[in-house]
Amino acid sequence: MIVATSPDDAIARHPEYDFRRPVQLDRESTRQLEAAFEAFARLWSAQLTAKIRVRAHLAFEGVELISYEEYAESLPGTTAMVTGAFVEREEPCVVQFGLDSALMWVVQMMGGRGTSLPEARTFTPIELALVRHLMDGTFEHLSASLGPLLPGEVAFGAVHYSPQYLQVISASADVIVARYSMHLGDVRRTATVMLPASAVVDRLAESGRGATPAHTAGQTLDQLHATPTDVTLRLAPLTIGAGDVLDLAPGDVLRLPHPETRPFELMVGAVPIAHATTGARGSRLACTITDILEETHS
Repeated sequence: MIVATSPDDAIARHPEYDFRRPVQLDRESTRQLEAAFEAFARLWSAQLTAKIRVRAHLAFEGVELISYEEYAESLPGTTAMVTGAFVEREEPCVVQFGLDSALMWVVQMMGGRGTSLPEARTFTPIELALVRHLMDGTFEHLSASLGPLLPGEVAFGAVHYSPQYLQVISASADVIVARYSMHLGDVRRTATVMLPASAVVDRLAESGRGATPAHTAGQTLDQLHATPTDVTLRLAPLTIGAGDVLDLAPGDVLRLPHPETRPFELMVGAVPIAHATTGARGSRLACTITDILEETHS
């Protein structure tokens, strides 16, 4: 039996080819990039949380193949665009985020406690040095996450503030853009990563269709080491009645069952990991580890 089909049916099964953009990402390559960019989001979140002492979370929103001109037009008129240089390629990659977000990072790294985002402006030399120090680690995480998909290690290049005037690549050149939703405490902002498609597409094909970047034991260990963990010093606990708690008033004294000569317990969550004594370093309190509890290594 012969079934007649209309031209519209053929177009629905085979979408039109975009001659303006010969480079395309198939479904397997897109999944491979998504896995790599999601891994980078986890590492960057852990780095920011550890460095700026504010709970940071990056949610990966998607990856797309567009022209550099389209990418630049999608960004704010003034923003932080940090270029990363490859050793053997002229086209750099770009990590972009809001200037107000970066200034909040600087405030936190300097020991401040910003409750809201500062007004966006360009960096002072000292602020630029702090941002560069932070971005050195960010580019290391980008290299580790994308691995063989990049033409080499990424190193810090420069900071730019205007997408319209930053011509790091031809306006018509294809670029791969990953977009993120960045949560810094209660503040929500966006961030992007841009890679030149010419540096990535061929490596996607070489790494195998549908294969995700290998997640090595070393990368797992690096991510574990970068995971922020809260530690506390604990006295021996005191048990009292609920009524006594309700009757507490300023000036009341509670006698703790902790001898003065006994070290404190260093806790990770509810698990004791070591004993420590208190002291000071400069104007801040500190503790000195006296011994590590053996059961934490079993």
